[in-house]
Amino acid sequence: MGPRFEGRFFDGESANALPAAATFEAGGLFVELPSRQFSWRYRDIVVLDAQGDACRLSAKHEPDAALVLPADARIALREAAPRLHGPHVAGRRLGAAVAIMILVAGAVAALLFFGVPAASGPMANATPKSFETRIGANMAAQIQTVFRRCGSDEANALIAPVLSDMAEKGDVGFDIEFAFVRTGAPNAFALPGGQVMATSGLMDAVGEDQEAFLAVMAHELGHVRGRDGLRAFYRNAGLGVLLEIVTGGSGLAQQAVLLGGQLTQLRHTRHQETQADAAAFEIMERTGLDPAALARAFEAITDHIGEIEDGDEDRDLPNWLKTHPDTDERIAAAKARTGDAGPLPLTPEEWAVVSAACRKKAD
Repeated sequence: MGPRFEGRFFDGESANALPAAATFEAGGLFVELPSRQFSWRYRDIVVLDAQGDACRLSAKHEPDAALVLPADARIALREAAPRLHGPHVAGRRLGAAVAIMILVAGAVAALLFFGVPAASGPMANATPKSFETRIGANMAAQIQTVFRRCGSDEANALIAPVLSDMAEKGDVGFDIEFAFVRTGAPNAFALPGGQVMATSGLMDAVGEDQEAFLAVMAHELGHVRGRDGLRAFYRNAGLGVLLEIVTGGSGLAQQAVLLGGQLTQLRHTRHQETQADAAAFEIMERTGLDPAALARAFEAITDHIGEIEDGDEDRDLPNWLKTHPDTDERIAAAKARTGDAGPLPLTPEEWAVVSAACRKKAD
């Protein structure tokens, strides 16, 4: 028989402390109470506190119960059941915790990089177009709190029917809501539900080339037709959900991701960009315009970006070309699509009104 200690026992059902005598025996801890006796096997003992002024123990099968013994009982417990205190126990627990963290991190990473992007396509296809239109309108309003609208009512009235005709002939599937926004980056982007925007920087870049501007718009209409903006929205929303888990659900992560995604053009995949280029060629041809104008648009934007960076102006703003890969290859592909073009939809006088929208020289 091993050492014996006097202590207190709490059964977990009441606040009463019962006097207890605990003896450390070979097979386990033998406990005597005024009304009963029982034994805890060492392998079932849980050490609640082995560092303070008392030794507090419980058992796996009685988690609410607690046996409080003098601090000296720690020595007897260590001798009787060294595995409860050995450094390898802490090491095992730490190793298990690290392993769990690695597994959770791996699962989150897999969901983020594979699950969320894979699900965005089916989710977009299953979304009613009316709902997508509302999403796009809400996103457009948020973006316009950062980049204010510009351009005259006359310019918008002239370009709106042209884009609507291109969308109809290109079977885009949405009514187009167009807006000019002010930022020096030569940019254009399509939000969910037919929201299309062009920046003042784009108007500076294309200048008098009406067909180059319309080629950029045809590319964005390709994104509208492919519902790429909605797919990107779901990807960003999925990332936001994961960040909410990490940050404790404050709501800030969702807002940061969604607005951040909008202001970085809701980046599309390489495949989506290729598909949008192909759609632009098709839409331009159906509208009686030269598909090769897309190459001129790429070149004009590239030249304009160089001018901006040389002047160290708006260097940090996103731009339409830098976020898209393989520019040289795309220029070559566009030039290869040169075809016969009909008359431009706007007269020189009408285009002068549109092209002056938001441009610096019009300020």
